[in-house]
Amino acid sequence: MNQNYEYCLNYNNDSFSKLKYGLNNKLNILKQLPKEYRFGNLRYIEHLKIDIENLIQKSIPNSFGIEVTLKFTSPLYSKDDDEFYIISNPMLKEKAFKVPMIRGSSIKGALLHSAIEILKEEVNIENLKSFFRIFGVGNDTFRAIFKKEGIDKNQLQLFLAFEIGINPDKNLEEAFEKYKQTKAQKGRAIFYPIYFDKLSLEVINPHDRKTKAGTKPIYYEVVPKGCKSTLQIIYIPFEAILEDDAKIQKEAKQDLKFLTKCIEKLSQNGLGAKTKLGWGRFDILDEDKKVCLNSEFQIPEGWKKCQD
Repeated sequence: MNQNYEYCLNYNNDSFSKLKYGLNNKLNILKQLPKEYRFGNLRYIEHLKIDIENLIQKSIPNSFGIEVTLKFTSPLYSKDDDEFYIISNPMLKEKAFKVPMIRGSSIKGALLHSAIEILKEEVNIENLKSFFRIFGVGNDTFRAIFKKEGIDKNQLQLFLAFEIGINPDKNLEEAFEKYKQTKAQKGRAIFYPIYFDKLSLEVINPHDRKTKAGTKPIYYEVVPKGCKSTLQIIYIPFEAILEDDAKIQKEAKQDLKFLTKCIEKLSQNGLGAKTKLGWGRFDILDEDKKVCLNSEFQIPEGWKKCQD
């Protein structure tokens, strides 16, 4: 038998004993590590948020800001693009300081999906107008409708049916008339990233259909259940600064109502990836539902003004 092989089989030699002791010691240390670990300083993460009240006061009239605290009731995951990491599914982190986060663009996409679901449930002209004002009309299909002067009714019907997923009926005749002068533009809302101070690990273990046994566990770095963060959204009617103030105020009031509905819908749908598994669900803390205004108009029930 090979001498080196015989040496490896000699469990009583000093080298193996030291190696065995070292491995057992590391294993015990790993077992003692907490399942959740705090990432960064919460006070520092608070500084990453914007001063939404001060920003709104300096903005044009009829602007508003939404600030609400979210408490996650299930793990939250959004994949990072870092290729060099200890596991293959790291949580998305801010580039400079590596703080766990969700991008503003991801929040906009999730809220837009929630808005489409609301439009399917309540197809009316006011909700449709709010949808376009908040999220914009940057879709290439929608832009093509406005290449010529006015709107082609059939093209707009196809857009509503296939891009948004709602069934336009005769009640939307008024919408076609009012949107004849609509121009393709970006939305009035600005969606800011949200940051977190905790991380944890979750395991998804796919099972073989024949053996009913786990095949290969997949590890995910996630924001754990119970973690809190702050969602911030700014609404600025930048393109309507020369229009009648009463008209813009009415639009802002309607858009605020629609946007708060979208946030409540999002809490049911989930934020981030793996929402089909129940991930990304959150509760909206009633005591931290704030709206910052620089004009006086009524806010939705259950919300309070920043100035109060």
